[in-house]
Amino acid sequence: MSVAVWLCAVPTFCAAADVDEALQVHVTFTDEDRQSQTVDGRIVVTAKDGGILLLGRDGRLWNITPDKLQKQEATGKNFKPMSEDELAGELKQEFGEGFEVVTTRHYTICTNSGPAYARWCGALFERLMGAFRTHWKTRALDLHDPELPLVAIVFSDAEQFAKFATKDAGPAVANAKGYYSIRTNRMVLYDLTADGKSDRAVTPAAVNRKIAASPFNVATVVHEATHQIAFNCGMHTRYADNPLWLSEGMAMYFETPDLKSRNGWRTVGKVNAVRLNRFHDYARKRRKANALESLLSSNARFANAETAEDAYAESWALNYFLIKTRRKQYMDYLNRLSKKPALIWDEPESKVQAFRASFGDDLQTLDRRFLQYVGRLGKR
Repeated sequence: MSVAVWLCAVPTFCAAADVDEALQVHVTFTDEDRQSQTVDGRIVVTAKDGGILLLGRDGRLWNITPDKLQKQEATGKNFKPMSEDELAGELKQEFGEGFEVVTTRHYTICTNSGPAYARWCGALFERLMGAFRTHWKTRALDLHDPELPLVAIVFSDAEQFAKFATKDAGPAVANAKGYYSIRTNRMVLYDLTADGKSDRAVTPAAVNRKIAASPFNVATVVHEATHQIAFNCGMHTRYADNPLWLSEGMAMYFETPDLKSRNGWRTVGKVNAVRLNRFHDYARKRRKANALESLLSSNARFANAETAEDAYAESWALNYFLIKTRRKQYMDYLNRLSKKPALIWDEPESKVQAFRASFGDDLQTLDRRFLQYVGRLGKR
């Protein structure tokens, strides 16, 4: 997952006020393309300068500054997400001829890759949803069914994906296998079986055969789907100051798919060999002094191309260590983060203090035990 999808989504205002999120409003404003838009939704945040953060009925977040806000009207209704039919109609209108919509219990998939691949994606997403909810099932963390429709856009090939991704999320994600956008609440992917139009998998058996040959690509899809679930089931709040080491590390914890199992997801928490080996290489040059605090206090390492891969590897390793050896404290930490409000940004020291509140003040000892634990896992 590209950090650009997260960082470019941060609104330009941060001063927040309490609002009644149950009420639905009718808002007219000027969008980023200088076009007039009218959206029904609920106001998540009202800034002190009069700007608003609006959640549309399709799940999209709109950052509307005062100079762009034209009109805001009460509807007298409570907020209600789009129905399955409403959403399907909107997606077909947006993406046009050649796209169809495939639905599952939790997902709406808009695609021009054909129904076979869309159904394979839907089955994978639903299995992951079940595994995620089961793995984190505890009274210490209040997870719930998604309130909003979970949308996946699946293009037929990498070229179409790259063109859309560049406009939607920036050029940094154009070469990815997919991404989750906090702004739109959508996953955007492409058909991993598409070697060419004449060789596209058009049956479930053909999809499974081709997918089995590219497990790392599938891991990327699972990674993005995990983000979408976490932001829609009560674990993370969109546009809140969620630490990337935690959200990215958790997505990597689920990354290894269990493609042979039809009844569950038996590989949750399996050692991620790619991330582990990268961390072992990085550990040789890792600065011992304040190394852990640098990861906890800032997202800067993820935004730097020279340090991003090491940051991802360390994030996987730290999450793995904490889940396996400090699960109660980890759940406490997740619970604290799940209550973070949108548009409130923490100072670096506050991020470290939040971690200490769950895991204790002695970070040097924790870091030493972390390195010892991961060191014993060995290279895979």
